[in-house]
Amino acid sequence: MKNIFCILISAFLFFLVLTLPGDHCSAKIYKYKDKDGKWCFTNDPSIVPDLNKAEERSSVDTQTVEDLQRKLSEASPPRNKVEEARNATVAIKNSLGMGSGFFITEGGYILTNKHVIKGDEAGVKEVEKRLNKEKAQLREESKAISKEKKRLQKLKALLDSKGRYAPADLSAVYLIDKRNLNTWIAIHERRKESFEKRLKAFNEFKKKMSSSYGNKIILIDNTEFSVSVVSLSYRYDLALLKLRGYKCPCIEPAAPHQLEHGTPLYAIGSPLRLMHSVTSGIYSGIREFNQQHYIQTNAQINPGNSGGPLVTKDGKVIGISTWKVAGPLVEGLGFAIPINVALKEFERYLGQIWKSD
Repeated sequence: MKNIFCILISAFLFFLVLTLPGDHCSAKIYKYKDKDGKWCFTNDPSIVPDLNKAEERSSVDTQTVEDLQRKLSEASPPRNKVEEARNATVAIKNSLGMGSGFFITEGGYILTNKHVIKGDEAGVKEVEKRLNKEKAQLREESKAISKEKKRLQKLKALLDSKGRYAPADLSAVYLIDKRNLNTWIAIHERRKESFEKRLKAFNEFKKKMSSSYGNKIILIDNTEFSVSVVSLSYRYDLALLKLRGYKCPCIEPAAPHQLEHGTPLYAIGSPLRLMHSVTSGIYSGIREFNQQHYIQTNAQINPGNSGGPLVTKDGKVIGISTWKVAGPLVEGLGFAIPINVALKEFERYLGQIWKSD
C-alpha cells in the first residue's frame, strides 16, 4: 500500500507540473547590473532597468557564479606569479578614501586593514569628539527654535484676539504690528531651514562614518563591486570583507617564519590612487610593537597601500601591508601583519586555509 500511495502522489505532482501555465523548461532568469554596478538575478523582467542589456539564462543556471579569475586573466594576462597576485588584489573605495585588499579565497573573502574601513584610531576619536560637539549644538538649537516657534504662535494668537487674552509675558507687546510679526516668522523659517540642512548634513556624515557605508572594490580591469563587511578584528588592524556570487582569483598564503633575511618581497596596492602598483624590497625580519608582531620590509608602503598583500616572488602572500615609519631621518621602514595572524583571527569564516607548523 505504501508503494502504491507514493506512486499515486508522484503521478499527481507530475500532472500538476504539466498543467501549470507557462513554459517550465524555458523559464528565464535575467542577469543585470543595478545602479551601483553590482550584478543581480531575477525572474521578473518588469524590474530589470534595461532588458536589452540584460543577459538571459535558464532557471537551472541561477546558482552559477561568474568566474572573475578567468575574466581578469583574459583582461590582464599575468606574465609571472607576482602579476597573478596583482590580479587578486583590489582597491577599496569608501567615504574615508582609498585603500587596498586582496582575495584570500575563491569564495570572495577579502582581507584588508580595519583602518581602511573605519579610519585610524586617533582620527576616529577626533571625529567622534567633533560629532558629539555638533550633536550637542544641534540639540540646543532645536530647543531654541521650538521655543521661538511657541512664542510666535502666542504672539499671533494675541494679535488675533486684539489683546483680550494677553498672557503676562506678552502684555507689553499685544499691540504689535502684524507686519513685524510676519517678518519675525520669516526669520524663524529661514533659521529653521538652515538648521534642518545642518541636521541632514550631520546625519549623512554619521552614516558615512559607519563601517559598512559605501565599501566598493575596484578590480584590475576597473570593474567596481559593492562588498559587505563580514568582521572587524578587535585586537588587530584587520578586517574581513566579502564579494558574494562570484568565483574570485585568490592569493595562496605562505609561512612568514620560513623567510630568510634578504628574501625579495613585493607590496601590491593603490598608493595615491595609482591603481594596482607594485613596489619591491626585501624581508628585514620580524619586529614586536605593543605586544604584536610585524614583518619589516623596505618595500615602499604609502597611503593607499594599506591592506594590500606583501608577497614573495612566487606570488604567495606572507603579510598585509599596514603602516610605515616616516620622518626626516627614516627611510624604508614598512611593516605588515603576518598572514598567519589574519588567518587565525578569521578562522571562523576562512577555515584552515593554511596552518603554520
